[in-house]
Amino acid sequence: MSPRETELAGCLYVSVAAVIWGFNGVIVNRVPLNAYATAFFRVLFASLVLTPLLLLTRRREAFQAAGAWRSMLALGLLLSMGWAFLFQSMRLIAVADAVLLNYMAPVFVAFLSPLFLRERVEKPVILALAMCMVGMLMISYGYGLQSVGLNMLGVVYGLLAGLAYAGFIILSKKTLANCSSLTVASYSYLASTLILSPTLLNMNPSLNLSSWILLLILGVFNTAFAVTLYLKGLKLIKAQKAVIFTYLEPVSAAVAGFLLLGQQLTLQTLTGGLMILSAGYLAGSR
Repeated sequence: MSPRETELAGCLYVSVAAVIWGFNGVIVNRVPLNAYATAFFRVLFASLVLTPLLLLTRRREAFQAAGAWRSMLALGLLLSMGWAFLFQSMRLIAVADAVLLNYMAPVFVAFLSPLFLRERVEKPVILALAMCMVGMLMISYGYGLQSVGLNMLGVVYGLLAGLAYAGFIILSKKTLANCSSLTVASYSYLASTLILSPTLLNMNPSLNLSSWILLLILGVFNTAFAVTLYLKGLKLIKAQKAVIFTYLEPVSAAVAGFLLLGQQLTLQTLTGGLMILSAGYLAGSR
């Protein structure tokens, strides 16, 4: 493929992954588990799919990548920390506020990329980030953003969640220089499974069949497939551009909530979604 076609493919991969992730909230709302246990099964099922696939298709690379175990463990730790900080933030402040703070991650990536990845910050990317932030704020407002009486510790946890997510993106980008997206995803989720395994101690064992099916979908399709697709796209485009397209996740979540949970699409949500889509077009077309 030409460089232009390669970049467009990368944008498409990241966009599709972000749209798939938007349906995570529907699954989480229908599975009677706490957030930590849900996250554990998410990475467990993803690992059970990706690890055999990696050994069957890239066995040599899999054993070679084991030498980079420090990076893989760090990626798993960043994933686990990001979820832990986000969930803790949600306990202290409104969920919409916590999600909005978590989506500061693209801003962190845009300004940390020149330092850690030596990527030049492009003006269209800065403009697209600004549009995404305004769009995300409008979507959060449409869901009833509560800005009064914020617990400052909850705000700190929310920002730390965004920082952990940004760290995962940056470290993934560096690791992908020497490993395939399948290898990075497999090792990251294996590490995250180990880190989150203590959550089983407080798990409710009485799950029905539909809950297990939903957890399987969350792990296999929404995680194993979507994350591998995202990492493949991240390998083809700049990290700061990739995060622009992850803002399609809240747009997808709003649509999924409307179609599957009966949540209303407000004018603010539609306007915010349009701004995010426009930002994605701006970043991709340049």
